[in-house]
Amino acid sequence: MGAHRNHGGEALQFGTDGWTVAIAGDDPACEGWAATILALSNGALGVRGAIEERAKATTFLAQAYETIPIHYHERLSGFAEQSDSRVPVAEPLGLRVRVDGAEVDFAAARIAETLRSLDLRSGRLTRRTRWILADGQVLEIIAERLVPIDGSPVLLRRLYATASEKQVTLEPHLASAPRPEGQSDDPRIGVNLGTGGFVTEQADDTRVIERLPGSGTGVAAVQRVRADGEATFVVTGFAVGKAESGALGARAAQLAEAHLAAGFDAVLEAQCAAFAAFWDRADIAIDGDARTTAALRLNLYHLFCSAGRDGVSTAAAKGLTGEGYEGHYFWDTEAFMLPVLAVLAPEVARAMLVYRYRTLDGAAANARALNHESGVLYAWRTIGGRECSAHYPSGSAQYHINAAIGFAIGLYADATGDEGFLIEMGAEMLVETARLWLSLGDWRDGAFHLHGVTGPDEYTTLIDDNWYTNRMAQKHLRLACDVADRVRERAPDAWAELTAAIGLGEDELAAFARAADAMHLPFDAELGIDAQDASFLGKPHWDVAATPRERFPLLLHYHPMTLYRHQVCKQADLILGMVLGGEDVPLERKRRAFDYYEPLTTHDSTLSASTFAILASEIGYPEQALRFFRATSFVDVEDQHGNTSHGVHMASLAGSWLALVWGFAGFRPADGGFAFRPTLPDVWQGYRFGLSWRGSELRVEVNRDGAHYRVVAGEPLAFRHGDTEVRIAAGESWTGPLA
Repeated sequence: MGAHRNHGGEALQFGTDGWTVAIAGDDPACEGWAATILALSNGALGVRGAIEERAKATTFLAQAYETIPIHYHERLSGFAEQSDSRVPVAEPLGLRVRVDGAEVDFAAARIAETLRSLDLRSGRLTRRTRWILADGQVLEIIAERLVPIDGSPVLLRRLYATASEKQVTLEPHLASAPRPEGQSDDPRIGVNLGTGGFVTEQADDTRVIERLPGSGTGVAAVQRVRADGEATFVVTGFAVGKAESGALGARAAQLAEAHLAAGFDAVLEAQCAAFAAFWDRADIAIDGDARTTAALRLNLYHLFCSAGRDGVSTAAAKGLTGEGYEGHYFWDTEAFMLPVLAVLAPEVARAMLVYRYRTLDGAAANARALNHESGVLYAWRTIGGRECSAHYPSGSAQYHINAAIGFAIGLYADATGDEGFLIEMGAEMLVETARLWLSLGDWRDGAFHLHGVTGPDEYTTLIDDNWYTNRMAQKHLRLACDVADRVRERAPDAWAELTAAIGLGEDELAAFARAADAMHLPFDAELGIDAQDASFLGKPHWDVAATPRERFPLLLHYHPMTLYRHQVCKQADLILGMVLGGEDVPLERKRRAFDYYEPLTTHDSTLSASTFAILASEIGYPEQALRFFRATSFVDVEDQHGNTSHGVHMASLAGSWLALVWGFAGFRPADGGFAFRPTLPDVWQGYRFGLSWRGSELRVEVNRDGAHYRVVAGEPLAFRHGDTEVRIAAGESWTGPLA
């Protein structure tokens, strides 16, 4: 919704094989978008796809963030006191070029042509640029770039240059960290970094060591260069932490030197093998729609690359591709991204959950700040674990983040069979987060109610009995009880140790079950629809259709109080509840909910389209399903919201896979297993995808003849196709009709 720029024209080209993404030209108006689309990352390090000769603020480390005080004119009890803000680190793309000994002034030169190409099968970015210099000479530069997908904070580049008969010398160099983007009127971007950013401790062309004064975090960048045939091979190693400068510098140097010795081709070979394993499992394509196939692969590429792999970081709203949202982690990490990675890269999904376990103390502190005497409440936006949201009505009040993390734990455990994770970490996380619901709610007329919360719709805040929150809390409480039973049975000693450590008794688990069974889900009998919350349906309607396009997103043009008093939704709220928790809701009731809430939803959040696509598929609205699927699939390729320059929209990219697999294919995790109910849009010839379930590899292909399932490795898989129970052994296949 709204007047968004669209860069998805001739500047961006998808390869005919669907595995390359190329951007031609250097239009300054598109450069921020291009640098985001072509970014490389590995969960620890992200490098934007900028042109070396013009590079600025390209590089981010997951653990390089400043701690800054939040300033309030009127501070009240329990308000968040500090924020984490991820900032760009030392610039590793600097490049001086000399032609016959004279340094090229690129400010006085112009680009005749340039093409940047990202190979999704290897994560290699290649660039070829022809410069016209001030004296009319033609200088050609070719650059290759890699960030190892194993999570090592290192950047590898291979550079070539020619200029007619002239001698060309390339001088790669480091530069000190640039200033972060300043705060703007758009709350999604920029920060008032009162500390002034990095303080430089050492700096020359090959070594930069800097420290953030607020957090005390230091970052070392060390660059090593050698000739590689006709190329110049450049490796930049990074180290981040609270250690003293010498130790950080030594770690960065060791990393750079090890990769320099290994060589570009060896790292590329390992990279290709890692990506081949991922793409073999994902196996995604749409027959007859090459452009959408390539967009889906690009989306999965960014999702796979940006997620943390070390257990001390996870997946930020913008990944490691830009400065948007200050690098914060939100609930969409678990509600949108992790469900995809749990079946495509389960080892990455596990690491993301380990991060949440390691920040339990911060979640406990957050709960106490909000006057809850027991349990934990995960921060709405954070990096280090503390609450970083200064606007509690649309921040800390979104208690549903606990339910999203609980949902992700349950889905991960079901998809992987990782009982060890439940015993070591998951059970404790589930119980501690579930305790919050008892602290938050109360009993009235035999029902359990949750008060003073904000659901996913941030245009409606601090309300009672938000349907989505209540439904997900209900599932969360039941999951905590179920996992408690499983751990008690399979690891009694570990369970006894845990219950003693956290003071959990059987009476508390029984209270979980009672609250879940009595959870109130508001329903308006007169309208025949589920109510988003206790008061939503009593408010006047906002006429979304009549609102001028230039007034979107509403959050930038209307006071929050104006929005709060109307029936208007920023994004899917109750509709998301129907997708994640609607297993026992009749189809006709879901259809009425879609019909009522869709006209009231602005989709100002990029999280929204995928959810509406999934429910539209389920209720038999194929045109709407396809429209929303395309919106979430091309959100960044087409820069639909006008801010892709600040980083990709990670949850929306994950949503494109969800819209295909959960939507058109009707995939649902259920009762520890899963089910499909496939459909096929009329405009497609077919589609296919793969996933992993408990170590077995399943491939699904849908076409006019039906849905074809094949287990290519692992133990036999049992699942439902529609109402039919299916069991397939490795090497076998089965075909069923479309829904």
